[in-house]
Amino acid sequence: MKNNVSSILAVSLFVLGFSSCQSNSSQNTSENTTSNSNDWTTSELAGKYSYVGNGDTITLDITSRNDSLVGPLNYSFKEKDRNTGTFRGVIKDSLLVGEYSFMSEGMNSTRETVFGIVPEGLIEGFGEIEDTGEKVIFRNIDSLRFDHGMILKKN
Repeated sequence: MKNNVSSILAVSLFVLGFSSCQSNSSQNTSENTTSNSNDWTTSELAGKYSYVGNGDTITLDITSRNDSLVGPLNYSFKEKDRNTGTFRGVIKDSLLVGEYSFMSEGMNSTRETVFGIVPEGLIEGFGEIEDTGEKVIFRNIDSLRFDHGMILKKN
């Protein structure tokens, strides 16, 4: 009986030690991936992106201009007005932060637009906004949500 308890204890310690080693290597890989995701360049991000799903379409065709990315950004949501405009932005950490100037319902508007840079492409951030009179901006970029699942994939 004493031998069985010792064996169970030894196996438990081995499994615990092994899983601990595996956990550390996963964390290191995760940390490396995160730090590499901040190294995007405008030439790497330049290109055509799109999302199509549930009757909704979003397209973004950005080109690199110095330290900026510029190009047409179009939204066509099912049963809503279409927005056609131009995005101008810069890379800040793992975000593409810029302004979207567009025409909707016959009016020109400008709003701050932020895309999270993910391995699959770009995903737009949403959060609390305020209207400055000149444009609509986010109250706090750090609290944006990127959880809606509409990922613009690079074509």
